[in-house]
Amino acid sequence: MASCEICGTISSFISVELGVCLQCIRNYPERSLARQAHRRSRAAFGLPEEPPRDPAGILCPIWANQCQIPEGGLGYCGLRWNRGGQLMEAYPQEGKLSWYHDPLPTNCVADWVCSGGTGAGYPKYAHCPGPELGYSNLAVFFHACTFNCLYCQNWHFV
Repeated sequence: MASCEICGTISSFISVELGVCLQCIRNYPERSLARQAHRRSRAAFGLPEEPPRDPAGILCPIWANQCQIPEGGLGYCGLRWNRGGQLMEAYPQEGKLSWYHDPLPTNCVADWVCSGGTGAGYPKYAHCPGPELGYSNLAVFFHACTFNCLYCQNWHFV
């Protein structure tokens, strides 16, 4: 249960972190606290709060954020930085990722698209009709996603 910091509405549908109800997010987007929540979540990991835009910085050619990384600064992704006027990277020859075996049907896409969670792929793509209890899928996540979704379930892989 939280209250909206704009209109004062109290509801269990208001995020404590955002502190703004859906109606106020729609009516007053400039006053929404989502940007502040993003900044706090990134700061906790030592990541830039916004893509760097230093006119004298190095333009990173890799991501859509088009970071202009200042001397000694870090790119928005957290994997590239400017050292002595050169763009440095954490892993120049390989991707940085994490993986685990996710039990079915509890995976992140336990929806109609998941044959293991719904049985929709039976018999071609599933081991048995219905949810496949006792099986797992391989969940792979690349680090340094630059989409920065506020409620990403994989925030700790950034």
